[in-house]
Amino acid sequence: MSRFEPSPLFRFANEMVIPLIRWGLPMGVRRAPMALLTVRGRRSGIPRTTPVALAGLDGGWLLVAVYGVSDWSLNLEAAREADVTVRGETTRVDARRLPPHEAAPILRDSIADAPAMVRRMTSRYFAASIESSLDAWAQESVEHPVFHLTPARSSV
Repeated sequence: MSRFEPSPLFRFANEMVIPLIRWGLPMGVRRAPMALLTVRGRRSGIPRTTPVALAGLDGGWLLVAVYGVSDWSLNLEAAREADVTVRGETTRVDARRLPPHEAAPILRDSIADAPAMVRRMTSRYFAASIESSLDAWAQESVEHPVFHLTPARSSV
């Protein structure tokens, strides 16, 4: 299993995609549209924005760290709130990292349902395969956090 290190090309592509998503251009696949996640840095407090793929769930979204623990996932776990921009509309969300027993089937299914190109790009970052047990996928969720994002309740 490899550790993901974003290349300069990967970082450049992310920087090019951010304004397109912010302007509302539809990107990604229907079941997992590309969005912007803006979360405060856990040390600096500075808002950081990164493109992510979201899957809809019960009026909110699921967010999977397919490349493993990253700055955005550590920041989101610390802040427990963020802004999500989908097709030009921004929503304040509360974030909850799912425990391994909840994350396991979601993580496995997100990989199984991904387009073939995405599976090829991400498979080397997982020790488990689609045929692996849910216990193996629960272990994967330690290194590949899964978050449930729900629209924040406005304080009245």
